[in-house]
Amino acid sequence: MPVPSNSVLAGAVLLASALASPAFAADRGAIAVGTPHADLGAVRAQRAGVVAAARATATSATVSKAAVTPSELAASGYRAYPASCFSDTLPNPANTIQPLPVAPSGVLYSRTVTLYEKNGTQDSAEDVTITIFRVACSSSGDTLSYNPDGGYVGATLMRIQRQAQYEGDSKLYPQFPDIRVAQGSIAFDNANFTDYVRVATEPNTVLADTTVGAPVINSTTYVLENYASPGLGFFYFNHAFTIRFDNGYQGGRVTISVPDYAPTQQAYPAAYKPMAINGYLTGAWYDPAAGSREGLVTQVFDNGDGATRTFFATWYTYDPLGLPFWLTVQTPSGGFPIGATQLTNVPVYYATGGSFAALPPPPSPAVNANVWGTMNVSFSDCRHIKFDFASAAGTAQGVPAGSGTRNWTRLGTINSLACQ
Repeated sequence: MPVPSNSVLAGAVLLASALASPAFAADRGAIAVGTPHADLGAVRAQRAGVVAAARATATSATVSKAAVTPSELAASGYRAYPASCFSDTLPNPANTIQPLPVAPSGVLYSRTVTLYEKNGTQDSAEDVTITIFRVACSSSGDTLSYNPDGGYVGATLMRIQRQAQYEGDSKLYPQFPDIRVAQGSIAFDNANFTDYVRVATEPNTVLADTTVGAPVINSTTYVLENYASPGLGFFYFNHAFTIRFDNGYQGGRVTISVPDYAPTQQAYPAAYKPMAINGYLTGAWYDPAAGSREGLVTQVFDNGDGATRTFFATWYTYDPLGLPFWLTVQTPSGGFPIGATQLTNVPVYYATGGSFAALPPPPSPAVNANVWGTMNVSFSDCRHIKFDFASAAGTAQGVPAGSGTRNWTRLGTINSLACQ
């Protein structure tokens, strides 16, 4: 993993300090005379038209129809972060329709932004705080479309926070601004609209967007995404960029500059901890140094209660005579809590008394599950598993025994789904 330089970290801290000013400049009030309003409706229609046109012409020689509407489940080529990054987000108890984090964390980049609202025939203004922040994702060093340098990976979020006295007011509320991003060769207001950025209220979407001029009734967190269109810009949100908010009035543009994502252990502790154990870690694992002599197959299930999961694994290895021997690993009844990053003392079993393909015909021999020992399991990222194993005292003769630690690698991904 690349290590951020001290100059980068110092710059990020200084910039965050300069921009993190959540105090509101003013309360609600009528808009001053002589501040003409731009046609946000035209911007909204323009965005929709550009995306619709790209989808309609997706059968061209450069972009196949299957690339836009695949016939089977596939990872989005326009994604801005690994899908596994938000697989453990639990609903906010205060607002269950919002699956993204409610409280900004890490290094914050905030500005007071004046948004405009309708009060009958009179335009009025409301100051909100807009905060850009990142959350840590798995950083296994893979080079993917959204992470071409194989560096640290995070997802970039935006929080619009209304003032407490106006929170939830559905009669008078601010309008969602026109949001653009500049990065590298992509500049603001270019003729090809490549500065358009997709802003969604749910992660891992392809087409969802928030309409310019839409009501902002409750404080809301959004995730910054790329439009699924080959004709629009593609942003690397782990790299530095500038984001602009335009409320449609003269002098109503505010920008925030966001530096490269360079997580420190203090600001982003999750970037230095094992991953939360979830279904994206289902797969096959092996020891690259030993080749295909043995391996581990893991499966992670949701238990249906919305709070716990079950971990199951099979370790195919060998007994003292060199014959194949299988061990099974499963968390006890009740599973483990969603969000857990390590499993400890998980029971390990081996079976006796069975027969091949349940033969001979009934009554078949009874199959017994025998306790072999325990295992501890964690995943540093989507590509690597660490497990500690220890057999119990008094293991039966002929049954392999021992203890140790293994660090294995993932054999491959499932159906191109992105657990980076």
